[in-house]
Amino acid sequence: MIEAGSGYSDHENSIEAANAAAKQAMHDAGIGKADWVMVFCTFPHRANYQEILRIVCKITKTKNVTGCSAIGVLSNHGEIEARPGVVVLAVSSSNIRSKPFAIYQLGAGGMKAGEEIGDLLKSSKSPNSLLALLPDPFHIHPELLFKGIESRLGEIPIVGATASEDPRINDTFEFHGDTVASGAVSGLLLDGKFSYKIDITQGCQLIGPPCVITKANKNIISELDGEPAFEVLKKRIPKGILQDPMDILRLFFIAFPPNPDQSDITGGDYLVRNLIGVDQSTGYVAVPQNVEEGQIVGFALRNPEMARNDLKQMLDRISSDQNPENSFKFGLYFNCCARGSSLYGHQGIDTAYISSALGGVPIVGFFGNSEFAPIQDKNHLFTYTGVLVLFSDK
Repeated sequence: MIEAGSGYSDHENSIEAANAAAKQAMHDAGIGKADWVMVFCTFPHRANYQEILRIVCKITKTKNVTGCSAIGVLSNHGEIEARPGVVVLAVSSSNIRSKPFAIYQLGAGGMKAGEEIGDLLKSSKSPNSLLALLPDPFHIHPELLFKGIESRLGEIPIVGATASEDPRINDTFEFHGDTVASGAVSGLLLDGKFSYKIDITQGCQLIGPPCVITKANKNIISELDGEPAFEVLKKRIPKGILQDPMDILRLFFIAFPPNPDQSDITGGDYLVRNLIGVDQSTGYVAVPQNVEEGQIVGFALRNPEMARNDLKQMLDRISSDQNPENSFKFGLYFNCCARGSSLYGHQGIDTAYISSALGGVPIVGFFGNSEFAPIQDKNHLFTYTGVLVLFSDK
């Protein structure tokens, strides 16, 4: 049986925040000792990350602790952005085996770190394993990290997000036990007799049907459906945005299908990427990866109301699919730092909807620089999304 609890503190004093969040998590779980713990802290606590971890380890009576720094943290108790915040998830279960780790191998852009993680976890992996990853985004490319892991472990579902921090610095911090590292990957392999559901909510919604790339060179799209690419984009842009080309790059995005050989984009299964340039005179649109003629792409708009509706739809899917005799015991929510108040204009929207749909299920997470989840049986890097993972007994 799974017993879990979440704790949350916005106290400015790091010691008091760690004590409050850890004690609340243990109290809500109704346990005296945790088997494993996840901790996320916002950057105003940076000088005291290690002391926070030491306190959490002491209160939860385990060093099986994983976590990272964040620009914002969240739980079923609320969200904290760019202010002092600590959230703690404490879990005890004889049916879940956990293996926390931290890897400091930074060679090959993340490939070597992935290979090392795969070698470390090879003997622990089973068909029901789930891997949570929290890498530094400034030193490790998540897709290379996945490739390295899968070269050793084969297929394994991966969830998580890249760590975040004060946007004025190019460092993040990864937690393992009571130690703090920078430029690393922390993570947790979960294995055993439990069930989980993974779903995503997109912050950028498709505008109009997908298009076929009819002329392109590397990452420059010249034509879509036989027309200049910018002309196709222009037809889908609200007129007010066209007055400022920078707004086009800020609010509009390119959407790729998970499999480049797909002939359509269905539902919410697409990968949002930034447009890196548009040229109205030539009709070119520049995207952040090489493309091929014949490939399909879509355009997506970052819009708070559309994002809120997509969040509701995700929660409706999860709620309708839940077994009432086997309720969710806890969850993780990895949210893009471009969501939250910067998307909605208000804090706490995502967690308010999640708590309304799921009741008192303990959930913790943070606002990351990118998010990870499997779709169509393959792990992908997402942007502008929320990834929700919910766990129950098997």
